[in-house]
Amino acid sequence: MLIFASCGKNSEQQGPADQNRFVNYVKFIRDAVNSSDEDKANRSAQLDNGVLLTKAYVKDSLSLKFDSWQVAIVEVFEKPTNIEVNFSIPLDPSNKSAQKSIILSSLLDNSKKELIQGLKVGDQVKITGNFIEKEGFIDIDSYSDYKFSKNVFDNPEFKIELGSIE
Repeated sequence: MLIFASCGKNSEQQGPADQNRFVNYVKFIRDAVNSSDEDKANRSAQLDNGVLLTKAYVKDSLSLKFDSWQVAIVEVFEKPTNIEVNFSIPLDPSNKSAQKSIILSSLLDNSKKELIQGLKVGDQVKITGNFIEKEGFIDIDSYSDYKFSKNVFDNPEFKIELGSIE
């Protein structure tokens, strides 16, 4: 599976090689799950296996880190004690919708507000940080408020700790 995921790099994609490999990996799993729509048992098994493989990929291949990944800011929620910032990486360059992207979600303590000062939704930025792992668990959730799909890889959300923004 890994061989296929690293093949077919789209020249429209931007970002460092590890970002492009990760996007291609998620797309490969998304497409495999979606192609087995008729066979519910196979689809469920592929989805479960894809989640496990993706968690292993984030931990082993990326070492839970990302550096200078090119993303767009899609949401900023100011709360009393923190700020939630969601960044998107399009799964398909022709579709820039946040509902069909990989979402990296970060909770910033109010003391780190300066990281996003002057930035707004829609801005293209480069971010560096870490995927969050809690007690050996990496959370992959569906980002969409509405469930347009039962395939978490159509719009996966990963929790991150933001290190820097450029």
